[in-house]
Amino acid sequence: MLKFFLWSVPLLVIPASYVSWRYLPFRRTRWCLYAVALVAAFFLNLFHVSFWNELFDAVELMAINFIVAELFWNLLNVKKRKLFRIVFIIALCAYGFELRHWFAAGPNHAAELWKLPAASTWRRGSDSYAVREYVLYASHRPARSIVLWKRMGKWPFEKQIKIYRTPAGFGDAVIVYQWSETSDGVRLDLHAAGYNLWTMGEGF
Repeated sequence: MLKFFLWSVPLLVIPASYVSWRYLPFRRTRWCLYAVALVAAFFLNLFHVSFWNELFDAVELMAINFIVAELFWNLLNVKKRKLFRIVFIIALCAYGFELRHWFAAGPNHAAELWKLPAASTWRRGSDSYAVREYVLYASHRPARSIVLWKRMGKWPFEKQIKIYRTPAGFGDAVIVYQWSETSDGVRLDLHAAGYNLWTMGEGF
């Protein structure tokens, strides 16, 4: 039951945002806070910065979607309701496309979606690195997105260094991560099925 609830949270964002837009007070104050949150999220995304804790990332994503959805309901004030229906359908399709991997994963993977553990970690002096795997369920032969992150000092943020998408069919493949150091920084070799699948890191 808990897995199903966690998986359905993105679906609940839409009706919850309508209730908030329709009934919650202090609308102007909330919109000012929303504007600050959206600007902060824009710059984090622009510079490929994320939270070191993946759970915070999932919460941030749902919060931003909630804010955008609540602002969207203002289109109900437009007299041309037919225009609103068209825009609503387009926005709903765009929202579904954005979270297609989430929905395709199903409730059984809900805990992984909300708190994704690092597949491998590495420390280089005071620097911390983590590599995370995101299974892409868009086709009948799932692929995997491999993302290498570096923690920004002691801040609760991390910066994306490199990203690699495996070929189709590697959704369940066992990938072994081999860390090493070069003069440019950390190096990460991805091994699968007995051969070097890819090399990523600083300077690559």
